[in-house]
Amino acid sequence: MQHRLRLRPRATIVSSTLVAAGAIGLAALTASPAQAAPTATTATIDAPSTATVGTAFDVDLTIPATTDVYAYQITLDADADSLAYVDDSVTGPDGGFDSVEQDGDALTIVHTRLGSSPALSGDLAASIGLTPTAPGSVDLAVTSITLVGSDGTSTTLTDPASTSISIAAAATATPTPTGTPTPTPGATATADPGTGAGDPDPATTSGPTSGATAVAAAGGDRPAGGELAWTGADVAPWIAASLALLAAGGTLITLRARRARRERTGAAE
Repeated sequence: MQHRLRLRPRATIVSSTLVAAGAIGLAALTASPAQAAPTATTATIDAPSTATVGTAFDVDLTIPATTDVYAYQITLDADADSLAYVDDSVTGPDGGFDSVEQDGDALTIVHTRLGSSPALSGDLAASIGLTPTAPGSVDLAVTSITLVGSDGTSTTLTDPASTSISIAAAATATPTPTGTPTPTPGATATADPGTGAGDPDPATTSGPTSGATAVAAAGGDRPAGGELAWTGADVAPWIAASLALLAAGGTLITLRARRARRERTGAAE
C-alpha cells in the first residue's frame, strides 16, 4: 500500500515555492550579465546501512566545492511504502529558507537565500529525517540537483549519488510465562470429612471418652436397649436381677393374700 503523505499544508508548500521563485527572480533581475553560472560537479549521500522499523534516522546530503549558489533544489527518491519523511526535520545552510514536499516516492528539498544573505560557495550541506515503516532493502537516490546563481543562471546535476538501507522489523517482546506453584508435600492438611472446621479429632482428643461419644464419633447408630445400653455398659446382669426381684415380690404378695383369707375364714367360724 503506497503512502502519499503531503508533509506540509498546501498553503505552506505554495508559499515556500513562491519564496524560492521570488528569490530566484530577484537574483536574476539584480544580477550582473558578466557573472557565470554556479558550479558543482558531484554530491554525496550519507545514511545508515541498517535501520529498524519505527526508529527515525537522518539522511545527510552534501554538495562539495560550489560557487555562487543562491538557491538549490534536490530531488531524493525514497520508497514511500517503506520510508516516511519526519515533519519539519529538514535543515540547510544558515541564512536561508528550507522546505520539503513529498509526491509519491519523490522528496523535493528546496533552499533559497533570504533578504541580503549572500550567495553561497564551498560545501553545501542539507539533512532530512526519515522513519522506516516496513522491513526490507530500500534504495535512496539523489536523482537531480539544480543550483541557481545570483544572476538567475542554473546548473543541473543528474543522478549524482545513491545508497541502500536494510530495514529490520521492530523487535517484539515475548511474554514471560507465569509458573504454576508446586504444592509442598505435607504443607497442606486435608480436612476430615467427618468433622467440621474447628471440631476436635476424636482419634486425638485427650482424656476419657464415653462409649456414646466414641460411637457417635465413629458414625455408628444408637444401639437398642435404652440409655443404659447407649452408655456402653453390660445390662444383662441388671435385667436378670430385676426379673428375680419382680418374681420374689409377686410370690410374697400371693402368700400374704392367702394368709389374710385364712385368717378371715377362721374368725368367721
